[in-house]
Amino acid sequence: MNLQDRLNQFKKTKKRSITAIGKAVGFSAATVHLWLNGKYDGNVQKIEDAIARYLEIEELRDGKVTLDFVRTSVVDDVYDIAKTCHVENEIGVCYGEAGLGKTFAVKRYAIENSGVVLIEADLGYTPKVLFSELHKKLGFDGCGTIHGMFLDVVDKLKSTGRLIIVDEAEHLPYKSLELLRRVYDKANVGILLVGMPRLIMNLKGEKRQYAQLFSRVGISTKINPLTEEDQKSLICKVLPDYKQVFKTLSTYSAGNTRVLSKLLVRAIRIAELNNIAVNDEVIEASVSQIIV
Repeated sequence: MNLQDRLNQFKKTKKRSITAIGKAVGFSAATVHLWLNGKYDGNVQKIEDAIARYLEIEELRDGKVTLDFVRTSVVDDVYDIAKTCHVENEIGVCYGEAGLGKTFAVKRYAIENSGVVLIEADLGYTPKVLFSELHKKLGFDGCGTIHGMFLDVVDKLKSTGRLIIVDEAEHLPYKSLELLRRVYDKANVGILLVGMPRLIMNLKGEKRQYAQLFSRVGISTKINPLTEEDQKSLICKVLPDYKQVFKTLSTYSAGNTRVLSKLLVRAIRIAELNNIAVNDEVIEASVSQIIV
């Protein structure tokens, strides 16, 4: 099978568009299309090298270990507070250490429930950036003054019963938090702020000077590490015979969803490469390949 046939088969099997493939290999969709049809008169070797490397990586990804969704206590806690904010039009705060699974849970909640607007904040998320993103999520163009976008957002959300979730909300400066509070006041919609423990300090202020802001918070939930049952539920999805290695996995992961997931992926990969079962020695080897 030549390279063109391999790419065509890959497109069909994986349902990838020419545009997506072009972006991945660094060529325009038009260039990839011409090459596939034998009409490209540019540097053929260069595009063929790029496509060959792309297919090699994508084929290796077929064997990648993935963890299915598991309804852990972390997910339950996030769902509970999200539902409360959604139904009762409250401002809620959900906070916990990194890697517990907060982001995964809110993304899942947004998928499973209509009327949710999910914003994923980043460093440098100024009020203008926040409201531009919110503006676009609500069907506008994301342009204009902060005040103009604020008015559009309030008008669009008023009496809708929708829920705004802001993940990694600890990145929001005070002015952004205060503007969200005004959206809550004027549109009467639920808002859930999700983030690291320092989010609580950001809401209160070092001297508790932001009473007008944090006094609006109607519900707050601290997310705790995975329970032993949570860990067993996650592990058995990929390692049905997990009892021999459970203690080692649990000790190193310390109830952190992200660490446990990475340990499982690395351990299974190491075991496959060496054609052996996952055991404590394999877990130890996987620990040396990640930061715990």
